[in-house]
Amino acid sequence: MLHIYFLMLVGYLISTIQGFDGSLMGAINAMEPYHESFGLTGAGTSTGLVFIIYNIAQIAAFPFCGGINDKYGRRVCMFTGCFIVLVGTAVQGSANSLGAFIGGRFVLGFGAVIAHAAAPAYVVEMAPPKYRGVTAGLYNNFWWVGNILAGWTTYGTNRHYATSWAWRIPTILQAGLPAISMILVFFIPESPRWLISKDRTDEALQVLAKYHGDGDANAPIVQLEYREIMDEKLQNPKVSSWWDYRDLVATRSSRYRLMLVCLTAFFGQWSGNNVVSYFMPAMIENAGITDKNTQLLINAINPILCWLAAMIGSSILDKFGRRKMMMGGLAGALACYIGLTACTAQTPNDKNLSYGVIVFIYLFGIAFAMGMTPSATLYPMEVLENRTRAKGSALKFVFLNIATMTNTFGVSVGIKKLGWKLYVIYICWIAIEIVLIFLLFVETKGKTLEELGVIFQAKNPRKASTQRVIDDDDQEKAKSVAHHDANHTE
Repeated sequence: MLHIYFLMLVGYLISTIQGFDGSLMGAINAMEPYHESFGLTGAGTSTGLVFIIYNIAQIAAFPFCGGINDKYGRRVCMFTGCFIVLVGTAVQGSANSLGAFIGGRFVLGFGAVIAHAAAPAYVVEMAPPKYRGVTAGLYNNFWWVGNILAGWTTYGTNRHYATSWAWRIPTILQAGLPAISMILVFFIPESPRWLISKDRTDEALQVLAKYHGDGDANAPIVQLEYREIMDEKLQNPKVSSWWDYRDLVATRSSRYRLMLVCLTAFFGQWSGNNVVSYFMPAMIENAGITDKNTQLLINAINPILCWLAAMIGSSILDKFGRRKMMMGGLAGALACYIGLTACTAQTPNDKNLSYGVIVFIYLFGIAFAMGMTPSATLYPMEVLENRTRAKGSALKFVFLNIATMTNTFGVSVGIKKLGWKLYVIYICWIAIEIVLIFLLFVETKGKTLEELGVIFQAKNPRKASTQRVIDDDDQEKAKSVAHHDANHTE
């Protein structure tokens, strides 16, 4: 399995880009040197613009993602995105005016989404079916690795620097992991599904044999995957142009898949996690904790707990399935937001409740990370077809960034004007998310990417997928009982 994880590492490192930026911007937004450099206050319209320009850039990059990904392959797309990230980081880290800083963030966001359009698709396509939940589920967990590195770097620089270097150093370090990924991409193979789409079938079979069959091209799992990928290509021989996204909505099953991608993208941003990620210092200040170093220390501890929770979530994802994990994580997040709202509202009357705010922020992060983080990127890549995965991945980031923009800009203004009352909105919305997942989301555990095509052709894909999971479990139980009976007879 080590050689599999080496492949995954390239994608994992790209996943850190978004997490690093989330923690970085939340942390430097609490720094006085940053405010002094650009004349900001930490909240309001200008701060919201600094945050959302990153997301605007990712939407602007959308037309290029599918074309690079499908025409030149996952590796070239990852390399290109990481290179642009390095350029954006250089501009942002050396900025002496707000305009230059915003410009750097635009370039950074542009490159980030190009890299992210390919990385999760590559990870899902290279993951062995049996271990896809663990290996591919870890992709989004590295969001927290970036978050942790940024959190502790900003905590350290704020303590030891009173100049603009307090925010410049962590901003420049944002380029570190993408640079490593950009180098490692030369040492990994191309996705077999992309190779088959380009009629490079022998190369694809060799890759599948090496990484899924221990070098044996005749291994059953290798032959099964190879035949299924070839069959899907034969059923859909026409390759659409880079600008043509009609395949994503051409059939009822395609539209159902796209709906799940869209919902997952919005749920990943509108569940209250975006508030905690970008505005934790402001949330803590609303609870009565005003010391900047204390705010940054709390901000730096949170992602460590979330990362550990996400790792646990990935390890049990194939056991419990995507649906149960997502609903369970959101149920925990809902309970925590209720507690967070109550404690923040009563803090003016009882200062000790500020500690309750911290506890509920941490518990929220743990619940969300364990239930939602492993599936947030994995699930959309699973439900998309091979021929639409690259374009669907790019479109997912459009949905995600629309959700993030409206959320972040609204939260920036809302947390300043409404305070804790803003949290009530999230309580209502999280409850709606749980219901929608229960009613609509297809279960993907235990199936090859091509097998899911049968499920999406069903009249009720959600029901078909959960019935198959139940049947599989029943078969395992039946085998266990039969084995027990046989031993007992002997």
